[in-house]
Amino acid sequence: MNTKTLVKRKVLVRQAMVAAIYAVLTWMIPSLSYGPIQFRISEVMTLLAFFNPQYVVGLTVGCALSNIISSLGMIDIVVGTFATFCAVTAMSKIKNIWIASLMPAFSAFIIAAEIVIVTKEPAAYFAIAGQIFLSELIIVTGLGVVLFKMMMKNQRFNDLVMGRDIQRLGLVK
Repeated sequence: MNTKTLVKRKVLVRQAMVAAIYAVLTWMIPSLSYGPIQFRISEVMTLLAFFNPQYVVGLTVGCALSNIISSLGMIDIVVGTFATFCAVTAMSKIKNIWIASLMPAFSAFIIAAEIVIVTKEPAAYFAIAGQIFLSELIIVTGLGVVLFKMMMKNQRFNDLVMGRDIQRLGLVK
């Protein structure tokens, strides 16, 4: 097997693992993962996109998988996944972790619109958006940034997140 094929496989496996972990963490506590009040522990993982843009794929797929069991149905798979894609793509382009960590909170406005349209409660839009915004702020900015800053002190974890193990093969920057 040549080095280029090995790199592609490692990247694919890494994205599959991220997607699976995100989905499982979401499914573990469904009462907190879906609806107008969301405390998805899996959202901490969105910070991976800040450190390495490759994770945009795994996080987006993970969100799509996790939304399969959403009570909102197919619209949550499409709209919820789109919101995550927008947030993690923006995070991958921002250079400050604190500012990047706010992107999932801003996606709350997309999710709130989806919930209001599906449940037909337009008067509740700002309340739902506020609840989701606050929960994302707590999970990603409050918990996630602190957690990642601690974990990134571990060189092996840092190398894995940044993709340095794959970079050493010489084909990926």
